[in-house]
Amino acid sequence: MAISFKKLMRYRGWKVWQIHDMHVCLLTVFYILITDNLFMPFNSLILISSLGFYFMFGFLINDFFDLPTDIAAGKKRVIQELSRRAFIGIILIIIFISVLHLLYLNVLSYIIIYSFSYILATLYSAPLIGFKRRALTGIIVNALIEKGLPVLAIFFFFHHFALDSLIFTSTAFILQIIEILTHQIYDYEADIRTRTNTFVVSIGKERALRILNIIVMFSIIFITLLCIFICIKVYYAIFIVIAVFISYSFIFLFVLKGRLSTEETVFPLYLSPFYFLINNAFPLFLALILSVKHLLNSIFLLIALYSQYYLLKKILKLTKEKVITRTEIEDSGEE
Repeated sequence: MAISFKKLMRYRGWKVWQIHDMHVCLLTVFYILITDNLFMPFNSLILISSLGFYFMFGFLINDFFDLPTDIAAGKKRVIQELSRRAFIGIILIIIFISVLHLLYLNVLSYIIIYSFSYILATLYSAPLIGFKRRALTGIIVNALIEKGLPVLAIFFFFHHFALDSLIFTSTAFILQIIEILTHQIYDYEADIRTRTNTFVVSIGKERALRILNIIVMFSIIFITLLCIFICIKVYYAIFIVIAVFISYSFIFLFVLKGRLSTEETVFPLYLSPFYFLINNAFPLFLALILSVKHLLNSIFLLIALYSQYYLLKKILKLTKEKVITRTEIEDSGEE
């Protein structure tokens, strides 16, 4: 099936640089570079690039195996217009580029975790095992492949092993549990129609919402610990925390007074400032600190700014339409 290059470039899988998975990874890389006083801009850039191609593979392999169910559920993906041969060809190219990254980085522990993540990401969607259709197992595997393992791999790459490594990895894992639960709750009706046995389908929507609220409260403990570690290591970060919570206090007030509305009906609004710190404020702030330390580190600031593309769109919509939007990549405008 013919598809134009311009149209193919709209595929969501190429937008991995702006998703929360990448934000958490950028935060981890920048944090380690600052706390360990490391100056390795090129190797760090290759590391970030390797993670980007890993996330691309994740989207591609998931959409490849989910073609029938996505079509049945009415989900439109640009990639669906490709022939099967072209689809497989693109996946193989991404795998080849990922291997080149690993050969250059040449860190055995990173290669092992990265490769294991690749395998799990494949088995997550592959028909023979299909972890995503195995209820609770699917939730756990998703949290591992999207945030837990990539963050852990970064710590192994830099040989940084301390309490903060555990806090970062655990926080990333829990944040993804929240994201995949939220995603499955929104997809509940479509998954029922296509008989996809997700965790939410297996326990019911109402029970899933109650579990989500419990996990959200639990996650705040880990996020708070993470913020404390960052503020201790980079003490100016406390001003970012204060600024974010003051800003969100006004947002909450405007929502209560009806001057702002929100498209989000599942994700709790009170978690938003914590999410904003981890995914938006801290990565930008730490990248700025690195760029001040050395001009060559400015590339990190550019990457961090580019990663916040959807945040900018959200702010523009908030300014114009007085609406707080959802920012999942599935809702980013792809056909």
